[in-house]
Amino acid sequence: MRHEVDSFYLYCLAGMSLVVVGLTWFMFAAGFDITTTHFTYPTSGLALIMFEPAVSCLVLGWMFSVVLFVYGALNSVKALWLENDHVNLALNWLIWTLAILLLLTIFMVVAYYFIWPLWASHNGYQPCPSFTLFWGEPLVTAWVTDIEICHNDKVDAVLENSLRETVLRANKLIENLK
Repeated sequence: MRHEVDSFYLYCLAGMSLVVVGLTWFMFAAGFDITTTHFTYPTSGLALIMFEPAVSCLVLGWMFSVVLFVYGALNSVKALWLENDHVNLALNWLIWTLAILLLLTIFMVVAYYFIWPLWASHNGYQPCPSFTLFWGEPLVTAWVTDIEICHNDKVDAVLENSLRETVLRANKLIENLK
């Protein structure tokens, strides 16, 4: 039995497919590397590292968007063929997958927010005091092996953002200043 699907829903699905393609391209181009870098910063041996809790959401957020897209596509298939048991089963599994991914994302952010600082402290890092490096960024914290680095204006001038290349450039400057 066929049923009519709202055209607005199909336009939204097409837009979501573009978003999923863009996010997938970003994840394979840089997202997985960014996530790996931030998870391994405390063991990197650099004098200056960055703590950015939002990075822990990249991979799970991408997975969530892909599953949400598949869920929308299957919902449109269900609207066209109402009596398909396989589509209904797949939709039930996807609802459970979305719920698990959402819980996993929340758990990952909380765990990353509490475990990463402990791991960094264990490896000899300490956070910069307020109003020093990256004080204008509420979600990014600079961690250093020597607290004097936090008060160095030259290092502050080099740190434009929290990208790995900028952090490596700041670390090279710190080595040259020693």
